[in-house]
Amino acid sequence: MAILTQRFSRIAFGLPFLVALALPACSHKSSADTDEDVKSSADAVANVTVTRVAKADVRRTITVSGSIAALPNQDVRVSSLVAGRIAELKVAEGDHVHAGELVARLDDPPFRDQLKQAEAAAAQATANLENAKLNRARNETLFARGISAKKDLEDARTQERVAQATLQQAEAALSLAKLQLARTEMHSPLDGTVVKRFVSMGEQVDGTAAQPVVEVAHLAEVELLANLPAPTLSRLHVGQVLSLIGDAPGTADLQGRIVAISQAVDPVSNAGLVRIRIANPNGSLRLGMFVTAQAAIETHTGATVVPPQAVYLDEAGHRHVYRVEGDTATAVAVQIGIETPSQVELLSGAKPGDTVVLTGGYGLADKAKVRVQGEAKP
Repeated sequence: MAILTQRFSRIAFGLPFLVALALPACSHKSSADTDEDVKSSADAVANVTVTRVAKADVRRTITVSGSIAALPNQDVRVSSLVAGRIAELKVAEGDHVHAGELVARLDDPPFRDQLKQAEAAAAQATANLENAKLNRARNETLFARGISAKKDLEDARTQERVAQATLQQAEAALSLAKLQLARTEMHSPLDGTVVKRFVSMGEQVDGTAAQPVVEVAHLAEVELLANLPAPTLSRLHVGQVLSLIGDAPGTADLQGRIVAISQAVDPVSNAGLVRIRIANPNGSLRLGMFVTAQAAIETHTGATVVPPQAVYLDEAGHRHVYRVEGDTATAVAVQIGIETPSQVELLSGAKPGDTVVLTGGYGLADKAKVRVQGEAKP
């Protein structure tokens, strides 16, 4: 037991010495590794892709969005002006119609009966007037001969006037009956396309504008209605051309022209209406469709440009490009002009033909060594 205790004491005594020897060795190794890392970092070569600074026309644009609507007075809801039952529908949604073309008809026997009654009443009133005229003429003759009293003559004249008024009323009723019969037929007031049908065969209509039968709109030319902030309104003008953008089929090549800019803005939204007229020969623009268009408000011809990815920010937020000469990338401060999604105008700092870093430049030091992996066309 004494022997074991002595051995343990020797081991315990020797441990601090061993640890003391090991610590400097570890410390020395860590310092060496750090120096190696610094040297490796200094010698690191960044892989980059490059592009060339180019010359191109660049435009500052305004983007506007809104919905498609028909031209003023070119979108009409056709309603029946008399109450009745739909007996015939001549059109369906999407049909093209001409001005004056029949689109729907009501069941008309009740209206024809009313017309016959009005015709009979008018004929009776005409006959009554003829009799009254004869009676008045006869009484005038008798009064002139002194055979009849003046009162009889006055009564005859009164009867004639009453018969005349009755005939006028009958003729008015006849005209109304003819009009009501004519109103059982509904016609398109303009050339256009049926964009909506509101009723079905056999349905009862009340004869008011609140219950339309069909909606017809002229779609060969439409308008984009856009509500824009007041500052934007001041940068646009009547006659300015805009190009439609987006992926809606058939709209890529369409252009519009501003025809009106509101002279008043909404006090809540501070926005005003802009009307942009667009030719729609293929009918690709439909009522209610949401559309986006762009207008160029400033154009710089032959500007010095690079892709947006070639412009970097330093820690202070200043913009620069990395000009590549040989295997060295030098940070060059630049002043920016017009910016678009595909181009950035450089007003200073680089010239056309310079090779600049396109990708791989984030965190790159000034005058860093680079390895060009590829070149993108400007």
